[in-house]
Amino acid sequence: MSQRDDLLHDIAESEEEVLRLQARITELTECAYRECRVAVHWDRSLHGKITGLCYGLLAHLEELKRLLKEEA
Repeated sequence: MSQRDDLLHDIAESEEEVLRLQARITELTECAYRECRVAVHWDRSLHGKITGLCYGLLAHLEELKRLLKEEA
């Protein structure tokens, strides 16, 4: 594999990792809410913050893929 292919592979793995992390952070948030006896109705603004953080990471990784593919 070339260096470019290695980078694309690493980016794909990172994208999967971001999605796993998003799910884990959401799960931890729900657990913390329950532990503190806060209503677990899912607060949209909090959900938006988690989604927004992960979306930003995914967008950056997508830009790296585009850059690598354009230069091929």
